[in-house]
Amino acid sequence: MSNNDVLRSIAQKAKRRLVGRENVPQARIKVISNEDEDFKSRVENLLSQKDVVTNPVHYLIDDKIFNVLDGNAKERYLLSTLDKYNSLRNQIENVSSYSRFCM
Repeated sequence: MSNNDVLRSIAQKAKRRLVGRENVPQARIKVISNEDEDFKSRVENLLSQKDVVTNPVHYLIDDKIFNVLDGNAKERYLLSTLDKYNSLRNQIENVSSYSRFCM
């Protein structure tokens, strides 16, 4: 099973949980720390690219970590990665818009 197939199945499970068709796991773990500079640099690089990135999630996840996780842990890792990405993207966009207005 390729990484794209795994990501697709994880996304489908998450969607089923959102609409109430599947049980929601209660355990929460945080895989990525807030001070992860490597992740921040990947997000900045992703946002600065002029070309369209066809699979940004695969670009952001760490394959070494992702491949050793079980199904539920992969879902948690994927969702925490997306949450971290959204948070950093908002911070970067706020800083850049603030700097444009202050000049």
